[in-house]
Amino acid sequence: MPLIFLLLLLITNFGRFCGVEHETMCTSNACFTVHMEKVSFDKASQSCFHNGGYLMTVRDKEEEEILHSLLSLIQKDKGKQFWIGLKLHKGNCVLADKPLRGFKWVSGDEDSHYSNWKKEPVDTCTERCVWVNYNSPDDNQLKWTAGACKGPSFSVCKFYFKGMCNALELLGSGHISYTPAFSEQPFRNVMKSLPLGTYAEVKCSEKRPHISVCIQRDDKYQWTVPGPFCRTEQGNCARDNGGCEHMCQQDSDRVKCLCKQGYALEDNGLSCKIQDACSVDTCEYECVMEERGASCTCPIGFTLAANQRNCSDIDECQQSDLCNVHACINTPGSYACACQDGFEMIDGYCHDLDECVHSQCTHGCFNTAGSFFCYCKEGFTLSENGYACVDMDECATERCHFKCVNTEGSFVCICPGGFRLDDTGRNCTPHVTKVTLNESVGQKTHGNLDEFVSMTTVDPPGAPTPTDMPGATVSMPPSNASLFATAMLVNSRVLICVLGSVIPLLLIITATLTIAIVRCRRSRQEAKKSTTDGYCWVSSGFDPRLEKLYESILTDDL
Repeated sequence: MPLIFLLLLLITNFGRFCGVEHETMCTSNACFTVHMEKVSFDKASQSCFHNGGYLMTVRDKEEEEILHSLLSLIQKDKGKQFWIGLKLHKGNCVLADKPLRGFKWVSGDEDSHYSNWKKEPVDTCTERCVWVNYNSPDDNQLKWTAGACKGPSFSVCKFYFKGMCNALELLGSGHISYTPAFSEQPFRNVMKSLPLGTYAEVKCSEKRPHISVCIQRDDKYQWTVPGPFCRTEQGNCARDNGGCEHMCQQDSDRVKCLCKQGYALEDNGLSCKIQDACSVDTCEYECVMEERGASCTCPIGFTLAANQRNCSDIDECQQSDLCNVHACINTPGSYACACQDGFEMIDGYCHDLDECVHSQCTHGCFNTAGSFFCYCKEGFTLSENGYACVDMDECATERCHFKCVNTEGSFVCICPGGFRLDDTGRNCTPHVTKVTLNESVGQKTHGNLDEFVSMTTVDPPGAPTPTDMPGATVSMPPSNASLFATAMLVNSRVLICVLGSVIPLLLIITATLTIAIVRCRRSRQEAKKSTTDGYCWVSSGFDPRLEKLYESILTDDL
């Protein structure tokens, strides 16, 4: 039964628990000290360690019931918090898929599979400590709460030892005080069993006290001075059976104690115990003498076989989710987890290994649980080896209207002569045709005009040149500025062409009229000098050379 320690723990006056700094109670192999002083987690842990123990663990339901029975002796004080030895160390993170959520027992014990969280710990990687909330003896749930380690709370220490000695006997008036090895203060409660190393001070009527220590001798636990103490000078079996546990034999004015068959007289001369039935071959692991006789026990990870002598290994791997999705390997008295590929063992748990830290991926790497994969930038595709990235030939599909040229990670569309790319960059549209000036205007005028309306075209960086495709023109989608420049060019050439036709005609007419006026004035001057009549002779037509020039201009205009 989980609370069998109550049969070993004999407390007669624990009602004084409130108001004292600490109290101690023991089981057959451990003692628990309750400290009623509020301190931080680290201070409480150091105090337990200084005395040879550590903050109490609650690794299973049995230990929780022991702690509850201990705290239930507090009758007046309710709603208190007590530190337990569970801590999330700095640098470790909360693991929501683990029973202890990544916390560790300060005792150094392996992680347990039992937990009793009041609420889930906050997801963090900072230092956190755990306390239990005790409300009343009727509340059987000691819920766990994680919080800051510097907050003040009460605490419970746990001390392991190998065995116990029976309490010393008094035959007369006197007093015995017991001080355990893990405390500087004596027990305040009366017990019939004391842990190994307990220091006993016996005071009888005489002034000088008797000192005795619980030690281990020849695989037995006994006092260095067994007693009994405070013996009176005379004894009488008629009074309280002479102090004997079984039988009393009167020997003059003294008594002699005897034991029943199967029992042996203890060192104090009064008590009887069952004769030690344990021998080397009695049990496979350990033989324990109890009131009912000898019994065998097994270590952790083993169970007592049907013959009540041998120990059988417990296959912990039969329990579910011990290693999560990883392999569980049963070992004598315990088990071990074997991590799958892509995981590594850290502090007893399988953690995902980040392969991307040392990956061979050319462009990018994405880590997954237990594995990873490589990915490539746009315009590239993953090679067969799964690591390298090779250029994707976008021209393998019909992407361009005329011709497609594949580039590193992209592609370029090309149009034939007289065409250019539209805004999509893939389709070809007719190019704007240049207007040619009339060659009759003259080479000089034509040359000046070309210089006036000339434009410089700059190809985009990386664009193919016309030499890449004989007879073809590489065109880029026209911008608003280029369209405006083209329109201005066309309008300017039309205006120049009109002016080039009208101005020569005006010049010819002006020259003809000037010649006619000059000849008329010359004729009048000559008439005055001669005796001829007063008529002025004017040519019946234009000069033959001017007529030819005029006809040439009209012909060009047509």
